[in-house]
Amino acid sequence: MKIFISWSGARSKELAQALHKWLPMVLQYVDPWVSDTDIAAGDRWAEAVSSELEASNFGIICITPENLGSEWILFEAGALSKSMQDAKVIPLLFDLDFSEISGPLAQFQAKKADQNGLNEVVMAINKVADGKADENLVKELVPALWPKLQGMIDGIPNKKQSDKHSRTQKEILEELVTGVRG
Repeated sequence: MKIFISWSGARSKELAQALHKWLPMVLQYVDPWVSDTDIAAGDRWAEAVSSELEASNFGIICITPENLGSEWILFEAGALSKSMQDAKVIPLLFDLDFSEISGPLAQFQAKKADQNGLNEVVMAINKVADGKADENLVKELVPALWPKLQGMIDGIPNKKQSDKHSRTQKEILEELVTGVRG
């Protein structure tokens, strides 16, 4: 079963790559696809992405605060939902609350990038798969393999700090006083 994993931005990409490695451990029949990993050197990326979007009927969209309004994310979500009856699209929220999702992404049932959320994502994939795995086995595999994914998620850096040095209020006041005195 083809799973299209959408990302935009550095943190979202790392989450997508972690899912790309972890999902086949839990559900051996899945074939996750991430553009950064699965487009070969020299391939035309637009054609490869288009082909995978067309072939996939299940998508996971890695949403972070940085890419919440990304046009690329919205495009891929729309392409994945091309046939509303068959397609499943799950926005996977990383460092976001459900209330922060709006617009086109709000039409999909989102899940958080935590153990409960990923358990629900895996169960949703298994539910629609042709050669689904035994549900009881899946319920055991997710908690057993969760620490591996948790380690990868914990390794994703926090939201980037601005390159500018953020001055404290004290530093600003000292500069002003020095300027006035001068």
